[in-house]
Amino acid sequence: MSGKVIQEQFGDKVIEAFAEFAREDLDTPDELEAHTFDHVTDSKLRRELCQVFYGSRWIYKLGLALLTKEEERAAHVRAQIVDYAAISEALLSYCLVHAMKRNYAIGDAYKWNDPGKKKEPLTWDMANPERLMSKRSMWWLVQVARSFNIITTTLEGELQWLREQRNTVHLRARAALGPTAFLNQSKRAFLATTGTITQTKNWSNGHP
Repeated sequence: MSGKVIQEQFGDKVIEAFAEFAREDLDTPDELEAHTFDHVTDSKLRRELCQVFYGSRWIYKLGLALLTKEEERAAHVRAQIVDYAAISEALLSYCLVHAMKRNYAIGDAYKWNDPGKKKEPLTWDMANPERLMSKRSMWWLVQVARSFNIITTTLEGELQWLREQRNTVHLRARAALGPTAFLNQSKRAFLATTGTITQTKNWSNGHP
């Protein structure tokens, strides 16, 4: 057997070992679908949420094992934050659509493109709000979800932080954070997302 073949086989084994380490202690997409995201009745959306959440956790664990340079950590954190923000955004949008269809809307914040200042009125088809909802920003979704009592004020703040982090493209700034801040930032984004999962589930269970 040539040295090149041995090297390739060894490399495959190393990659396989790292991948297996990353999978350990993680719920599979099927398990997530059965327990974590079971409040989402849209089967296609539920499956996509499970796959993205699983992938984010898998990448996080792989990064712990492989990434050592601060620039690598910065890019790694950004990938997680983009996924976590997408999951949170999708859950809020899903609940807001449900609230409008089932007459659970509270107040009039949702009637404005700028809920705080009540500027730029929106015209909703309450029976079919999906089209207009798909055009709303995460900033809007978070504010209106709070006004509907889907999420708490504390989580509202964390989700706005997550949104701001997602919109930050200066990777050099992230790289300068260092390993401790890297872990803290990743953990904060994860907690904001799991908080969104928990609170949207609790709201959904109380608003069938």
